[in-house]
Amino acid sequence: MSLNRLAPRFRTSVAPMIDVTDPCFLRLLRLISPTQNHQLWTEMIHANAFSRGHIHADRVKLAQNIPLHELADYAHGVVVQIGSSAPDDAAMAVQELGRLGVRHVNLNCGCPSRNVQMGAFGAVLMQSPELAGQIVRAMAEAATDGMHISVKCRIGIDHDESKEFLQRFIEAVGGLTAHPVSFVLHARRAWLDGLSPEQNRRVPALNYERTYEMIKAFPHTSFVVNGGIDSVDAVRMQLDKADGVMLGRKIREDPWFLASLDQHIYGVPEQQIPSHALVLQEYLRFADAMHADYSTRYTVLARPLYAFFHGGKGKAMRRHLGHAIAQAKVRSSDGITYAVPFSDLVNDA
Repeated sequence: MSLNRLAPRFRTSVAPMIDVTDPCFLRLLRLISPTQNHQLWTEMIHANAFSRGHIHADRVKLAQNIPLHELADYAHGVVVQIGSSAPDDAAMAVQELGRLGVRHVNLNCGCPSRNVQMGAFGAVLMQSPELAGQIVRAMAEAATDGMHISVKCRIGIDHDESKEFLQRFIEAVGGLTAHPVSFVLHARRAWLDGLSPEQNRRVPALNYERTYEMIKAFPHTSFVVNGGIDSVDAVRMQLDKADGVMLGRKIREDPWFLASLDQHIYGVPEQQIPSHALVLQEYLRFADAMHADYSTRYTVLARPLYAFFHGGKGKAMRRHLGHAIAQAKVRSSDGITYAVPFSDLVNDA
């Protein structure tokens, strides 16, 4: 890492993942790693949810998308990612998130999915760097003191992952605001036509060298590298070159990897790593409260546990718990309720 660049507060972070990094999964990660070493990112939320849906005025909907529990004591470690193609919508989202206590908001310029493309945001914004820059400027101007704005993007689009393409984008996005803007670079270019997002997670090949070139080209800008990092040694190697490392699928498949990072990257003694039994106990207490306070569905509460019990045990848990939830479900004129507390279903599964 260059010595003339201010390093971010967090060297390791968990990537935003649709249907994964919801408030329940982020709570589980905090329980596994209570050390405050890792930055936690939400699923992407469309800025329209604030400007048109007024999600900030609906506490129940808000709690399904924003980790309110974590904001209470870990606001500096939570990043809310938004998607937008309109500067005004993005600015309003930042304003409302700031009022909620969010300290870091990220603009998604990397998602290649068809639905996101149809909304003219995500990775397609890399084809319109001036618009992306206008959105980031609006976000920065709407941010309150102490808030940080960042951009998560790819190293290229379709057949173009040239140094010049990425450099133009970073210059356009960061050059329109006086506020420092940091970047998370996914080291695999986005493929907008012909590949599904799942396929695009494996091909084209990763190109970490392109991210290193940007670090050298913009010595006063903070860069976090993302993509295909799945071992302690890989994390350690990337931290020698970048300001931070972002992990996605590795944490989705094995959230306990954060505990490994705590030990081997941050030097946390093994005796300070929480036990599986304690983490499960605390998560079930949280899950019961989420259902009581916000009517969170049992299927949503259960999802993080399938990763918690990863491997064959996770598959068995999915089967048994899924069946138990279906059996406990009670439909009425007031909606869906459950005959048994969530914690009891898990303990009996």
